[in-house]
Amino acid sequence: MLKINIIKKTFGNKTILENIDFTISMNGIYGVVGKNGEGKTTFFKCITNLTNFSGDISYDNLPIKNNEIAFFPTEVPLYDELTAREFSNFYKELLNLKGNNKINLFDVPQDKLIKTFSTGMKKKAYMNAVFQKEYAIYIFDEPFNGLDLESNYILMNYIRQLSKTSIVFISSHILEILYKDCDSIFLINSAMIKKFEKCRYDEIERELFSK
Repeated sequence: MLKINIIKKTFGNKTILENIDFTISMNGIYGVVGKNGEGKTTFFKCITNLTNFSGDISYDNLPIKNNEIAFFPTEVPLYDELTAREFSNFYKELLNLKGNNKINLFDVPQDKLIKTFSTGMKKKAYMNAVFQKEYAIYIFDEPFNGLDLESNYILMNYIRQLSKTSIVFISSHILEILYKDCDSIFLINSAMIKKFEKCRYDEIERELFSK
């Protein structure tokens, strides 16, 4: 069970998120939508403890731990002077993983420097490294940006698999992707979050674009 209580998150004098209090009790896929600048990434950073805020996040009634969450930001953090294999091994050592944990969901040149990769290939290399460990919570911030059609298909199938045993958040500007697979969708608007169940997905676009 994931409990999210964000009393307030501000940048300077601007309130980004406020009075957000809800619980996710079931594993599954949960969408997060909102216009640019409304706070989707900030919301994710609050959950992953990458930014300060007033409130608390707990998992199974305990303060959430970093090793319980996998975060896939829009622009993935990589060391350009490493090869894909070296980065994967570095990530494995960082998490003190033992044995052969490699999934290699994506076909990536293992011995080429990451700095030579395209945006999509960098994202694939990062995901391969992170997927070496299983997590209770996965957060994907615009994961489909920069990926080709086949890679999006592979990734979405894997996300469906992960959602059987984990809580998965996805943000995307492609609403149709979220409509198909999400158990519910959270809309961030004017610093607040509103939850929509599947039977009310047709209301989301009206809420998004009514003003």
